[in-house]
Amino acid sequence: MRKAFLLSILIVGLLAPGLSGASSAIIEKQDLIGSDFSGQLSDDQLQRLTDEAQAMVDKVVELWSADSGVQRFGKIRVVFDSPHREIYSSVSYRESKDGAPRRVVGIFGIRETPQMMAHKLTSAIFPQPDKLIRNMMGISTEVRIGNPLSFPSCGFSSDDWVSAFIKASSYLPLADLSAEHEPWGMRYTGGGKFVIFDKAKQHKAYAEAGSFGNYLVTTHGFDSLKRFHRLAHVNERPWLDVFGKNLKELEADWLMSLRSKPSNDIVLLSKLIERSPATACAEAQRLSGK
Repeated sequence: MRKAFLLSILIVGLLAPGLSGASSAIIEKQDLIGSDFSGQLSDDQLQRLTDEAQAMVDKVVELWSADSGVQRFGKIRVVFDSPHREIYSSVSYRESKDGAPRRVVGIFGIRETPQMMAHKLTSAIFPQPDKLIRNMMGISTEVRIGNPLSFPSCGFSSDDWVSAFIKASSYLPLADLSAEHEPWGMRYTGGGKFVIFDKAKQHKAYAEAGSFGNYLVTTHGFDSLKRFHRLAHVNERPWLDVFGKNLKELEADWLMSLRSKPSNDIVLLSKLIERSPATACAEAQRLSGK
């Protein structure tokens, strides 16, 4: 499973140098340009997948009451590719074309519904160098309008995953989740490539970011998180300015809210974590019907 996930991340490095390996066919929509990297899609299939991606962009901008950023950043390049070892997922990154940066979302799943598409399109719509903020916003979007099997929820609730991590005494304080990749169990190796060196830690970090982001959206609203995203480009994580509390206080409130929401799934997820924290997500997806 770890090797399979590594392939799904490392493929970004294959895509990042350019789209020359893809089919010459492209479909241009209002907010994005779809292209086929797999070489397996007919024109009709590429049209359908690009329409689905545009429909997801429409849902994201409606959910966040935002625009897609076309005027500022150009259209999002959506690159469709085959799943690698049955990993149906998505990635978001920036690449340079003729000296200008452009937004790219790679979607691995041309036969079945891909995972994390709503998450990664949100990251493209709201470019943000801080990994915690990207994931807070992206995962909150995925759980509302995306694929319920997507990582890190994996068919269950991120809230329940966090409660299970606490039960297993493996919770990561939010202050430890820096803007960089290392504290998330990942390492950037250059050229658009990432290596996951700690799959269990990655799952914990993403689940916590998703649960916390969802808590902030639920208690403070989408506009507050959008303002936080915007101000974070100028001031590092302006918790107090936007939410009226520092991170430690917000974290305590969030964890208290989790304790007030008991769930039978916490016991199941705790058993999966105890059995194998690195494969708990995959096992949860299987139990959810994957």
